Amino acid sequence: MLKTIPRWLLISLLLFNAIGAYYGSYMLITDPTGVKIQMPLQNLEGSFFNDYFIPGIILLFVNGLLPTIAGIGLILRRPVVPLPGFTILKNQLWAWSLSLISGLGLIIWIAVQIAMIGYWKNIPIQAVYGVLGLAITGLTLLPGIRQFYKIP
Repeated sequence: MLKTIPRWLLISLLLFNAIGAYYGSYMLITDPTGVKIQMPLQNLEGSFFNDYFIPGIILLFVNGLLPTIAGIGLILRRPVVPLPGFTILKNQLWAWSLSLISGLGLIIWIAVQIAMIGYWKNIPIQAVYGVLGLAITGLTLLPGIRQFYKIP
């Protein structure tokens, strides 16, 4: 029982992150000006981007697809590797590795976002997703989770 609560919490957090990323990436890709999502283009001054299209694509893959695949993989516990090269530790299932990559990817995403456009004091979404990245990473590294997703 004790192992199942952190496991399902981890899966839920991964899928929560993915849902938010699907929404955000859809808004950024369909409106690269950022008007729909209330993100002015001035936020991108000094960055590599002229608009939000490429950040929307990156968001879709890093925080949308990877956590979705990780969450489904954690549910199914299949040893078959659908994404070669995404296994960090050879004795862990690929989904565990992808979960760790997803958590670290979210932390890096937020850190880069804050470095590029600053911290939004009036909307704490960066703090929420930063904590989410830490929670995903922390849960993935729990000994019980690592043991559960060890290759048999």
